[in-house]
Amino acid sequence: MAAPTASLAQDAREIMIKVDDATNHSYSSSVRLVKFSTCRYSISGGKLSCAEKPRVVIFESFSKSHRPPGRRDNDNKGLDVIIQPISDKNTAMLSWGYAEDDKATDFWVYLPVLSKVRRIVSVADSGESGAVFGSEVSAEDADVKKVRDYTYEMLGEDTHRGRPVWKIELTPTASRSKRSYYGRIVSYVDKERFIVLKEDLYDRTGRHYKQYSVLEVEQFGEVWMATKAVMNNLTKRRITHWEHSDVVLNVDIDDEFLSQRSLTDFAYRERHMQLYRKYLTQEKVGTQQAAAKP
Repeated sequence: MAAPTASLAQDAREIMIKVDDATNHSYSSSVRLVKFSTCRYSISGGKLSCAEKPRVVIFESFSKSHRPPGRRDNDNKGLDVIIQPISDKNTAMLSWGYAEDDKATDFWVYLPVLSKVRRIVSVADSGESGAVFGSEVSAEDADVKKVRDYTYEMLGEDTHRGRPVWKIELTPTASRSKRSYYGRIVSYVDKERFIVLKEDLYDRTGRHYKQYSVLEVEQFGEVWMATKAVMNNLTKRRITHWEHSDVVLNVDIDDEFLSQRSLTDFAYRERHMQLYRKYLTQEKVGTQQAAAKP
């Protein structure tokens, strides 16, 4: 029995390597317009509905990555800046991820009300890492998963929203467990496109804590990407719908822009943001022109 079991584990890991390639290595940078809509919900007649007015946050997202020589993983940097609502405008989050072994991603948030930059602390002994802009997406959820940080087990095959998928269980390694709120993750991987369409996220006690589910997928050149999804916090009964309304890939983004200077130097940040926004406008115009062709 040992040989088939080992083979299944290896197959599961090879599949997740392809997921990593499709998700993290198929483009070098991106500019996106993102909307989060978050609410506390109730369930009646098997249907989920908001029990309060959703909190809607719209932000611009800029990211860039590169693979250091001799490394499997990328160094990556990202900057997210809220543009709506007005009360939260200019709140910004900066992230730096590293290809180095066992080096945790750094997150910083600028809060304009306090005129201060705060660092988001990773998981220590208990609580989940900080929420992204008040949503049910945590800093850990937003972080890039590294293949080496997990062991893998093939649980079988299934379908999600009509798509055939593999069910693969991810268990954090001892090193990753120190920085993770999750005890295990069950991923549903699209067999054709090698992107994750659903995740069941369990906390360290084994409780089914969250569920991530993709609603829409779009293709940008050769890249498949989720453009609408939900993160459901099953214990708090809070849900975040998110969507990328505009996306453009492989933009020339200045490294200095993705630094702490952009958190507090508004004039500097806005100059660069105006430049990168033009890529979104150009992409939208090009798409509309293409759609107009017979």
